[in-house]
Amino acid sequence: MTVEPGLLRMGPPVMGQPYSGELESEHRQTLSNGTHIDQKRDVSLTYRDSQGRTRTERLLFRSPSPGAGKQQGPRIIQIYDPVEGYSYTLDTQKRVVHRVAVQTFPEVSQKSSQQAQADVTNAPAKPPLLAGRPGVGAGATGRPDIKRESLGTDMIEGAEGWRTTITTAVGVIGNDKPLTRVCETWHAVELKTLLLSKCSDVRSGRSTMRLKNLDRSEPDPSLFQVPPDYTIVDDRDRFTMNFNQR
Repeated sequence: MTVEPGLLRMGPPVMGQPYSGELESEHRQTLSNGTHIDQKRDVSLTYRDSQGRTRTERLLFRSPSPGAGKQQGPRIIQIYDPVEGYSYTLDTQKRVVHRVAVQTFPEVSQKSSQQAQADVTNAPAKPPLLAGRPGVGAGATGRPDIKRESLGTDMIEGAEGWRTTITTAVGVIGNDKPLTRVCETWHAVELKTLLLSKCSDVRSGRSTMRLKNLDRSEPDPSLFQVPPDYTIVDDRDRFTMNFNQR
């Protein structure tokens, strides 16, 4: 199996709010003949320490060996260390770690602002609207209508909830009825992390992601360090990792 993690895109580090937990996702799709397909994805482990360093572990696929537990098999492990200024992606089969230098968030923000100004300055004149095609011209943009509303605050972990409804109008993609996607998300305000996400779409079904077994204590510092028996390879941009399904 080939994985291309690419250059990790990281936001500002969250300081002084350590935690660990398990991210679990579920998906249910109903086919036109009434058949239900239910999938519970393998759990991803997530950690953050007081310095804002993060670690995620995701199982790529289960081991085909009889009797193997669901947590056995090749994993992709990613560590983001804003203190040292690097992201690390661990190849657990070859015991190699791909290291990529990451910019600090102020540097990213400054460059983004400069690029945005350059885009405005160099932007070409807008072409005239085209008529006679669904979603183009005649006052239509073809863009979905997005509505966002607050669900209030849940006392558990101080979570703030939002419901986002995305509606694609008739004819935009050849549809004879409006298409609606509804997502509810709950974020822990103090932790600044997602606790629960539920989305429903007539095309793709229902999907749920939740953070389970939340622990607010400080994780083991070794989780955010490169293992001493791994070889470090410095990368500048994208890289490829090949995994064998054993």
